[in-house]
Amino acid sequence: MRLKYEELELLKKKYGVNRIWSFSRISTFLNCRWAYKLLYIDKIRANNDNVYTIMGTECHRIIQDYLANDIKYPDMEHQWGEFIQKWKDDPKSFQFDTKKIENGYLDNIEHYFKNTDSIPFKVNNEKPILIKLKDKDGKPFIFVGYADTEYKDDKGDLNIIDFKTSSKSTFSPKGLPKKSMQLILYAIGEHQRTGLPYDKIHCRFDMQKYCTVNYRMENGKWKNSIQARSEWVFKMSNKLKTKLPKAGVDPITTDEMIIEASQNNNMDNLPEEVRNQFRISNYYIDIELSEEICQKLEEKIIGYCKDTLELEDMGEDLNDYLEINFPYDSSNYYCQKLCAYHSSQAFKEEMGIIKKPLLDEQEIDNLFGNVESEDAEEDDELLKELLS
Repeated sequence: MRLKYEELELLKKKYGVNRIWSFSRISTFLNCRWAYKLLYIDKIRANNDNVYTIMGTECHRIIQDYLANDIKYPDMEHQWGEFIQKWKDDPKSFQFDTKKIENGYLDNIEHYFKNTDSIPFKVNNEKPILIKLKDKDGKPFIFVGYADTEYKDDKGDLNIIDFKTSSKSTFSPKGLPKKSMQLILYAIGEHQRTGLPYDKIHCRFDMQKYCTVNYRMENGKWKNSIQARSEWVFKMSNKLKTKLPKAGVDPITTDEMIIEASQNNNMDNLPEEVRNQFRISNYYIDIELSEEICQKLEEKIIGYCKDTLELEDMGEDLNDYLEINFPYDSSNYYCQKLCAYHSSQAFKEEMGIIKKPLLDEQEIDNLFGNVESEDAEEDDELLKELLS
């Protein structure tokens, strides 16, 4: 539940600050100073939606509704299918870069809603979290964030989940520290609120496009493999080529079974003794928490806050500073597709990346209300003068 304006104002008054910070503000600053200027200094509410934001938003809504018991398990697949059909029927909808990317994305998410893990505890979705930070001089920096899903398990541990439809490559060991800052910040807030030690707070990403395949090896031990949901059976083909013959299946039938299973992306056609050697579950990335890690992040976040304030204080020198230090990088995917500033129509027209579209006859008529009258000829003459 999002806090209302009045509630945020009360927080400002209580903690003696003139701003309630959000991690999205810091994230925008780190990703692109130009976008920060646009959104937070110029206060232009640019529409920075893209195909991934609209898909991700719907994924969040559906899984959160299910976890809150607002819809049943089969409803997830049904609602996702309805959403995708509307998206496909809309000629103005955002599109994926390629058909291959589109098919992979949609198939992965469809599989998620058919097979996702349930949480056997009461959950709290979009829970407001207050985080209170102070610099060395005692200056407060107050944050409010919203956890996708939070719950307490049967051990009394607090679990915070962030749902992600992103590719796991962006959550590599190198990129994970930056990706996990928001969750760690939420852990700090819940530590402050509850007094729970950090070893009783667990933060994890639910990587919705992927699953963990748990399979039994020939020595009887079990091993995990992380796979894209849409092709997890195909990726197990080599293992099936070993297991099916051991279950008494002849070579020709083995190949046929593997092809059918791969096409259906399930093992329903395989012998039970083979199926029982494979299990799939959600793929989670767990975030390491400790006093030291959280303390370092607090210091880092406070530093980012001060950097943003310095940027805001540049005044008339800001544009020159940005042009020199943060020039547009046309090879950067974030700038091209995701940045609120650099991916905007206005910026691309200004830079000559795309031409400003000419008005067609109907649009010109609409400018003037498309009103027909007995003086139509005079109106046409007036229009010519205005456009000359």
